[in-house]
Amino acid sequence: MTRDDTRLPTPPRRSDPRHMPPERAVAAFDSASAFLRATARGLRGEDFARLGQGVGAGLGARATMLLPERLRRAVYTAAGAREGVPPERLGDIDGEDVARWIVGHYRSGGPYPVVFLGSSNGALTHLCTALGAPWLPQTLLVPVRWAGNDPDRPDAAMTFGRRVAPPLLARNPDLALHHMHDGNQDRLMVATMAYFRMKRRRLGHAYREFLRGQLAPGAPIVLVDDTSRWPVTTVADRHVFQTGARGGLTPAEYRRGSLELDDFRAAEGAEPGPLPAPEPDTTAPEAEWGYDDGLTPEVLDLAAETGHPVYRMRLDEPEALSPVVAELFRRRHDGNRLLVESFIMLDPVQANRIGAAPFWTVFGVEDSAAALARYLDATEPYDDIDVTLFSHGVRSAGLADADTWRDLAARARRRGRLLAVRPGRYPVDFASLARLTPALRRIPSAYGPARPIVLADLADEIARWPGITWTRESTD
Repeated sequence: MTRDDTRLPTPPRRSDPRHMPPERAVAAFDSASAFLRATARGLRGEDFARLGQGVGAGLGARATMLLPERLRRAVYTAAGAREGVPPERLGDIDGEDVARWIVGHYRSGGPYPVVFLGSSNGALTHLCTALGAPWLPQTLLVPVRWAGNDPDRPDAAMTFGRRVAPPLLARNPDLALHHMHDGNQDRLMVATMAYFRMKRRRLGHAYREFLRGQLAPGAPIVLVDDTSRWPVTTVADRHVFQTGARGGLTPAEYRRGSLELDDFRAAEGAEPGPLPAPEPDTTAPEAEWGYDDGLTPEVLDLAAETGHPVYRMRLDEPEALSPVVAELFRRRHDGNRLLVESFIMLDPVQANRIGAAPFWTVFGVEDSAAALARYLDATEPYDDIDVTLFSHGVRSAGLADADTWRDLAARARRRGRLLAVRPGRYPVDFASLARLTPALRRIPSAYGPARPIVLADLADEIARWPGITWTRESTD
């Protein structure tokens, strides 16, 4: 099929009174939506200035530079609250409409040589940009407006979710709801909203037609299978509740408490002690990062019909892909600069322009700092190391301070530094979101053309690192 023959699904008429525009329903600040924008822009050769959200977003972030910390936090919380969907409108969200919106990001491309489908991963944005490959997310965040949410009452959050979620689930039988409540890292955001993460368990029409019509003959489909799991409480069919999230604490620390968590909550004006959290009754794919394998059978069926091979890239945790990508890009440029990225603070186009090896970290937490340290121990020293840090507004339990990251940057042979970050303001340095791409633009371009990366290079590099595997799936 040629590109001219391909007909992608068209969006519904906006006159439908029960239509919630996807760009209104899906959180712009979340990992999946940010990585979707970064990937689509990367395929067009566009950098990720202001997180791909236009001039207004950059101006808003920079404006917080003039405010004291208390007001910076308040502005951050208010900005997030504006994205919340009114609970009474949840039944107006159509998951198939959202899927059409997702594939619409790639409407101007194709036929594509490979496609990635599944878990969110920041390192993956660099791979997709280099390979000319789209990424179709399984999980997206629907933020639900709730001014009465208490970060320290996960039990109340689950009750709220049980009450408001049924219309959303009834309209979207192909989706599962993972309601996530993290009063540690997401403390400022959950004060005004509930985090409803929706996981696609069936391909649906839009994804199916994209895979049928926008791939080159024989192009591989790669399942991004992050096996991260978390204890959850079953609320209803296709609806689970997750207390806490991957990052600075273990699941047990969220439920039973810890000295570090008590200290953080006390600093935030809360009472110490264990949280009143629902008792888990099973485990499930982690809400933000985990892959739900319920999607796989339909992918294999479609591949069998169309002749596309299917590969599975299985990750023990999100950062398992980061050293693989860093090494691939280090050889791609014959360079010796490392760019350490943080959550949604990344830029595939600018990283490639300056010849940097990107090492993506989930958050600025101690676990992520340890992952970077292990990588630096395992590879040859870099001449230059630039580290950027995502600010989430609180000194949460498990957070690694700016000095920890500065010490890791100092392992460079020539120069190590924090890039686009003001250490004295971290983690309440929201203007860093607007400063990152301009800071990268000021770095001179790398000399010479970049070597191409092919899928075989990825498979070979994966074999060298723990915590990640590459296998071909049977479509018989």
